[in-house]
Amino acid sequence: MNKIFESSSVLMFLAVAPFALAQAPSLPVVPLSPEMTISVHDYAGVPSELLNAAEQQAREIYRRAGLETVWLNCSPKLENIEPESCHFSDATHLTLKISPRALNVQVRDRLDVLGTAYPDDKGIGYFAYVFYDRVQELAVRQRLGNRLLADVMAHEIGHLLLGSNSHSLSGIMSAHWNYDQLRNISEGTMWFIPAQSRMMRDRLRDRQGRPWNLVVNVREQKTFGRGFDPGR
Repeated sequence: MNKIFESSSVLMFLAVAPFALAQAPSLPVVPLSPEMTISVHDYAGVPSELLNAAEQQAREIYRRAGLETVWLNCSPKLENIEPESCHFSDATHLTLKISPRALNVQVRDRLDVLGTAYPDDKGIGYFAYVFYDRVQELAVRQRLGNRLLADVMAHEIGHLLLGSNSHSLSGIMSAHWNYDQLRNISEGTMWFIPAQSRMMRDRLRDRQGRPWNLVVNVREQKTFGRGFDPGR
């Protein structure tokens, strides 16, 4: 399978004052139809309160786009007693792994890269990754709380739904997060642009309507065990 690397990054030369958190605006009523599940494998020991809050925020981001999401927490320490659904991914059940740090040499020195995803050349992907040390450092420095982790998770899952070359000039799928994007994160107003929302809904409905035969065993997927293998 020809894999394509997609990542989220932030312009690290910014030296802006910390943002004051603002109350997120109420969400409009959006009809929800497609549903997907995301298994979250936390290898970084993220505090449960922070992770749960980030998942809730990411759920709201996708609800705003008209998609319902189910977030399933899968602990590496409890692999023998986890639900069986933690161990498999397919076109409507994706896997997000939170790593303590980026391991591969291609991004190890790229401090601007916060995460990565692997859609193939047909726009299908199952695995996304978040580099927690970088997310945590930026969140503390800019006082972004759980919102930054939520937006990075939503961004990387977005690559698995939108396919390759899915960065945009604005919104949560921006390739580089500068002052404006960080301000929107602090205010809880980083959303998918309407065209991306429609595309994700259409693609997820299409996935639900097809007899997908490919089911990936998460335990046998080697990307995390041997280190990340992203590249532009």
